[in-house]
Amino acid sequence: MKRFLILFIFLSSQLKAQDLNLKGFSPNYYQTGNISGSLGYNLNVSSISSLSETIENKEYPSGQLHFVAQLLLIQKFNKHLTAGLGYGYGNHNIFGLKETENRYIGQVGYLHNLGKLAITHRLRYEYRTPKNLKTNIVDDASILRYQTYFTLPLYNPKETKKGFYLSASNEAFLYLKGATNGPVSAKNGVYEMSNISEDWAHLSCGYNMGGKARVELGYCFQALIRDKQYDVRYLNLAQLNVYVNLNWEDLQSWWYL
Repeated sequence: MKRFLILFIFLSSQLKAQDLNLKGFSPNYYQTGNISGSLGYNLNVSSISSLSETIENKEYPSGQLHFVAQLLLIQKFNKHLTAGLGYGYGNHNIFGLKETENRYIGQVGYLHNLGKLAITHRLRYEYRTPKNLKTNIVDDASILRYQTYFTLPLYNPKETKKGFYLSASNEAFLYLKGATNGPVSAKNGVYEMSNISEDWAHLSCGYNMGGKARVELGYCFQALIRDKQYDVRYLNLAQLNVYVNLNWEDLQSWWYL
């Protein structure tokens, strides 16, 4: 009887939920390179903007929802295993509610191949300190992010470094502790044992320009449980990813030109 009552309460909350199904676009810039020996860096600047939507007679205006910039130092142990440490800054504007956020990042990555298919696993820990700019209250959150990334070249890598490829990925967010001062980095997991509040998936087609740069066009789907009533925000994003590889020597020569 107790299990039935819990299930009924859960289903009732789902019936009252107001899910948001939004469209938008997300440009991302990734820069990687070697600093010295097996030490490298990874710079990522990303943005998410939504298009105007009216849902149940309520207007959700267009505009930038999220902007995040982060820099990591990457240590390469061998051709398969890497580890990184870094910092990120976020600026968020969720329909008028503004927050900024510091992120302190640690991660490990593992790359392996299955025939021509390259598979990357990344486990990232983020300690975040979002600040609600309306109340000036700062809180903290601890999050684990697990991503699996697949790349399939449509050319022969043994013969050339240029050509088209397909890529796909999925990333789940496990909230160890959520912030309570606003919607950014809040823990709203449906399952108390798992605390999974977000999941991102993407599918794209890209072109490798020879090792120094590549460009991807694709679709990104983000599902976010946005409050304790289990209301879900779905983001359907047209995505442009630009990857550039610049070693420290390249950057130095640019600086002195």
